[in-house]
Amino acid sequence: MADRLTAKVADCIDELLDAEPAAIAFSTDWLRDIHRRLAAELFPDWAGSFRATDVQVGSHLPPPPHDVPVRIRDFCLDLDERLRHVTDVESIAGLLAWADWRFQWIHPFKDFNGRVGRILLVAIGFRLGLPPVDPAATADARAAYFDALRAADAGDIGPLKELWLSRLGG
Repeated sequence: MADRLTAKVADCIDELLDAEPAAIAFSTDWLRDIHRRLAAELFPDWAGSFRATDVQVGSHLPPPPHDVPVRIRDFCLDLDERLRHVTDVESIAGLLAWADWRFQWIHPFKDFNGRVGRILLVAIGFRLGLPPVDPAATADARAAYFDALRAADAGDIGPLKELWLSRLGG
């Protein structure tokens, strides 16, 4: 199963990289379509749908399900606006850190949020003209990544931005 999911993620990324960067329109429908493509084979009943139940991710309690559609819509609008204002590696790292954290904070889907989030981050980088950067934390860096997400939950995006700066070589 893991190999099939890895292949589906790779297919989504390959298709994304074949598109025109400016044609990528971050939206609720775009995110749901990515999720549908990843989850449909395993979970056809809820693939592409926002979660319908409350969840807890570690110590984090994401917004209730009835808030998810509005939160994701606002996330996409905010992302589009932020994309207009990046000027250098610092601001790019800040944008990627914010998008990484905020999407996972909302946790819109029952499952596959990490995979959808990684595709989202690749798409953001591609739209910004960056060379491909693997957004997945390595096994050695997973603890630091989760610590950085918790720091962002507490209002400090700095550690996550530093992780993105190191990924970008900045």
